[in-house]
Amino acid sequence: MAALRALRALPVTPVTLSSRQSVRSYASAPQSSGAFSWPAIAAVAGVVGLGVYTFLPADKVEKIEDKAKGVAAEVQAAKQGTGSWGALIKDKWVPFELASVEPYNHNTKVYHFKFPEDSKDKVSGIPVAGALLVKMPEGENEVKDDKGKPVIRPYTPISTSEQAGSLTLLIKEYKDGKLTPYISSLQIGQPLLFKGPIVKYKYEPNTFERGLCIAGGSGITPMWQLIKHSLDQPEDKTKWTLIFSNVSEQDILLRKEWDELASKHSDRLKVNYVLDKGPRGWKGETGFVTAPIISKLFPRQEGEKVKAFVCGPPPQVNSVSGGKDGPRQGELKGALKELGYTEEEVFKF
Repeated sequence: MAALRALRALPVTPVTLSSRQSVRSYASAPQSSGAFSWPAIAAVAGVVGLGVYTFLPADKVEKIEDKAKGVAAEVQAAKQGTGSWGALIKDKWVPFELASVEPYNHNTKVYHFKFPEDSKDKVSGIPVAGALLVKMPEGENEVKDDKGKPVIRPYTPISTSEQAGSLTLLIKEYKDGKLTPYISSLQIGQPLLFKGPIVKYKYEPNTFERGLCIAGGSGITPMWQLIKHSLDQPEDKTKWTLIFSNVSEQDILLRKEWDELASKHSDRLKVNYVLDKGPRGWKGETGFVTAPIISKLFPRQEGEKVKAFVCGPPPQVNSVSGGKDGPRQGELKGALKELGYTEEEVFKF
């Protein structure tokens, strides 16, 4: 009975994490100093037997069971994940402060957002290929869409998912956009709200022999995440071809990084830039990304296992592969269908 009284005397702090939130330790959910220790509960329960639940109030039994489920979920996540805790929460907005910002070109900036102090050793935990959601903090100046709902946008960081303490976004400002003018006006120390991660395409090494990435404008960031991740895996032998279209040379995002990556992995990566209208002396392709250009830059061999990825402005996506049907991939159309690709061989970000 002494053990039972000790068990019932232990303080219980309600746990409100959802099943998805419980798999990681989050900055926005610090542990309460009055929370009980589940190992202590388990040890006492082992002494008095499972019949102890008969003597506990129903609300305490429920809280103990919730805690047990949370611990089990954390153990399972640790086995399946990288072993690092994630700073993002899938179903809750988390504020990250702007640490620094650098101009990239005439309409794009690189934003570095830091995690809270108690998350400085955590990583974003975004899988490849994955993204996150962004919106501005609530308030009277919060940007709303035509239906009066907060404007939310998805972004793919250019930093790796293993980077600790912060994440980096490459964001192009659209003067008539809903959210990017606000992001562009952020001052150092001001917060932006983040949620995620969102799994777009679960990449696994060596599932196809060659990958083709067709991107336009700011649609380059998922391709950077995907290709760089693949090239960083020693066991991955997948070869890649990038076809990256832009209006002008000044619009080519991550050009220096792409050129360095292609030089470092010349046996696995070929980078091709396409401009609407090239300047004098331009040696790359010009015009739209059409079936003949794709076939020229990425000739297929009979029986070869390939996968094509597409991301860019809607008109380009429609022309290359056909648009998505909401969250679904949608019917394959355009240049890739003309070249004989199947729906299983194409993924639209």
